[in-house]
Amino acid sequence: MNEKELITLALKGLPPTVNQMYRSFRNRRYKTQETRDFQDNLVRILKLLWGDKPCFTGRAGLRLSFSQKDKRRWDIDNRVKALQDCLQAAGVIKDDAQIDLLHLEREHGTQKTQTILTLTELLSIN
Repeated sequence: MNEKELITLALKGLPPTVNQMYRSFRNRRYKTQETRDFQDNLVRILKLLWGDKPCFTGRAGLRLSFSQKDKRRWDIDNRVKALQDCLQAAGVIKDDAQIDLLHLEREHGTQKTQTILTLTELLSIN
């Protein structure tokens, strides 16, 4: 599969998990303050990096690499949604349904905890 890199970003820390993103109160679901802060900050950064370019509407690949100092256990797929939502909110992609390739990796015992996000344009799907 041929890919063209659209954007790469290294973030300090890890994104919130799906379980951390929402809380319920009186039968209403809302985003936590931690999630809103994380997403607001990431959307601001993505808008600066993406600039005035129009929203990408083609088929996309998303590669996420999570590194952490400790060996805590967590589900790797629970960290994806917050990042996809930010790509859409920043106007980088039109819809997270465009993502046809999702590559996730995790490394424990690293010197720093970080997330590396790479969005690519899929030039051909075989």
